[in-house]
Order: sequence, then C-alpha cells, then structure tokens
Amino acid sequence: MADQHKPGSKVHTSGIYKVVKEGDGGWGFEVTCVESENLPPTRSGKGAQYELVNAATHSHKHREIGSSDK
Repeated sequence: MADQHKPGSKVHTSGIYKVVKEGDGGWGFEVTCVESENLPPTRSGKGAQYELVNAATHSHKHREIGSSDK
C-alpha cells in the first residue's frame, strides 16, 4: 500500500495523486497537486485519502528550465 495523506495536509511532493477510499475496490480519480500547497477537500465523504501516483519536479525548480535569478 502506498503512503496515504489526508485532505488538508501539506503536499511534500508535486505530482499526480489518486484519491482513494478504503473498501471501495478500484474507486478513485487522479488530480495534480503542487508542493507546499494543501491537498484539497473531497466531496467523496469520510475516509478519502490521497496517494502519490507519479512525482514531478516543478518547472521553476528544474535546473534546465528554472529561473536564472539564482
């Protein structure tokens, strides 16, 4: 099982997250979340959690395309 995070908690890694609910066998959808923002609340009810599916480096942090104002 992947690490699960509650809605409202701080995003530590930018990327695509799947919203899952225990016991719903395959139910879920994916959203993009950005580092340092909070995971959004869900309308899916109590017990919904987020799992990181695919981490991504935010463009302004990537050394090949980031800001030259360093």
